[in-house]
Amino acid sequence: MNMGKICGLLLAGFGFAVHLSAVPADTQEELTSYRDQALAWLEAQIPPNSMLDKAVPQRRNLIISYRVDENDPAYPYVRGRSYTYDDALTAIAFTMCERYREAEDLLFSLSRQLRRDGSLWFGFNLHNNWPSEEDHSEATVRSGASAWAGYAAVFYLQKRRSTDGEVDLSDRINKRILYLAEKVAGHLQSLQIIDRNDPRFGLVTGGMGAHILKDNGGTVETSYSDAPLEWVSAEHNIDAWFLFSGLADLTGEERWRTAASLTYQGLLNMWDSEKSQIIQGIKKEGKRDTVLPLDTASWGSMFLRAAGETEKADTTLNTGVERFSNKQPGQYRPYADDPVYENPAVTAAIFGKNGLTWREMDINWPEGALGMAAALVKAGDFRSPLEIIRTAASIAVDGGIPYSTLEVPHQFSTWPSVASTAWLVIAIELILDSEDNRLFWSAR
Repeated sequence: MNMGKICGLLLAGFGFAVHLSAVPADTQEELTSYRDQALAWLEAQIPPNSMLDKAVPQRRNLIISYRVDENDPAYPYVRGRSYTYDDALTAIAFTMCERYREAEDLLFSLSRQLRRDGSLWFGFNLHNNWPSEEDHSEATVRSGASAWAGYAAVFYLQKRRSTDGEVDLSDRINKRILYLAEKVAGHLQSLQIIDRNDPRFGLVTGGMGAHILKDNGGTVETSYSDAPLEWVSAEHNIDAWFLFSGLADLTGEERWRTAASLTYQGLLNMWDSEKSQIIQGIKKEGKRDTVLPLDTASWGSMFLRAAGETEKADTTLNTGVERFSNKQPGQYRPYADDPVYENPAVTAAIFGKNGLTWREMDINWPEGALGMAAALVKAGDFRSPLEIIRTAASIAVDGGIPYSTLEVPHQFSTWPSVASTAWLVIAIELILDSEDNRLFWSAR
């Protein structure tokens, strides 16, 4: 598709020329209602609540990631689980809505979870101390999740600077929040590939630990490895770039500008002109992982736009809408034409069919769809995101948005989730609040 047609689609189909202030008053009231219900649901996910009377002291104020019925077989394992990414998203949502005390509580708690090297576990039990340095069997670390936690701290400080006119980074609260961002960023910088002959040059590696699915006579089993991950993920590095760029903006320190510059170069290397979006990643041996996730279209377009690559950003955004839109308006699938599981035997064991692709799945992924809504708003559109937001809100359970409309074992659950619900708040705030729109995932 040529650029003239792409621009025509963007302007005619998505309403990019319309300013955000044109949102009608009744639509603003509708969005405010959705947002407030979502915020109330998020607040209720922080113990004490019906799932957990109290969190262990070290992890108080973290959020339970899913709301699961007590009769669900997974209830004992999920009722007290908090994922770093979800805590970060919730802190951002609270900050956007100027619920600063709640955001601070979350960020302080994330700061308490920092490991010596500045990394964060991918998730935590709130009812006990797993994982810990003493007991972390089968726990994982993901650079992207850590980067989101650091970025949530950066966004809080940028928002306070915006509303207060300045931000004193030596203030007790601000200093502690900045510490979280800098410790995480320092860890990620230590994982950056600096060998210019390496195809992964400039990029941050994935973290530590992996659960691998395999078929055992028709039964799916998992094995675990605690080895460092040598592949690089586009999603992780988009997250890291916004963290590095935000810290450079806040502190003026050259080390963060350098880290952001290297990440930018690496991410542009993952741009695929034939696919018209950023690919999933690059493996240690240099092989390009050409799987196409929705996030590298939606998040990728936000990165490219913030980095000044406007033409690529528009192309990527249009690709995302065309490639990942599902059968119904406002719905998006998580991947394009890729296999549901990398191992065909696992697909056959779960679904009784070889070669099943995501395009064949009747699935709406609200978290990803709402990320696309945010990308559309960041590009200047508010009409298309309304369709996505309304679709997500229509399946809310007491204000909480399900993670997915289809259960895909080991990948997607249908439980009301913090990730989907927080992204709903973020997408709505990007429409309603021009300053949040200016600050969120931007580079200055």
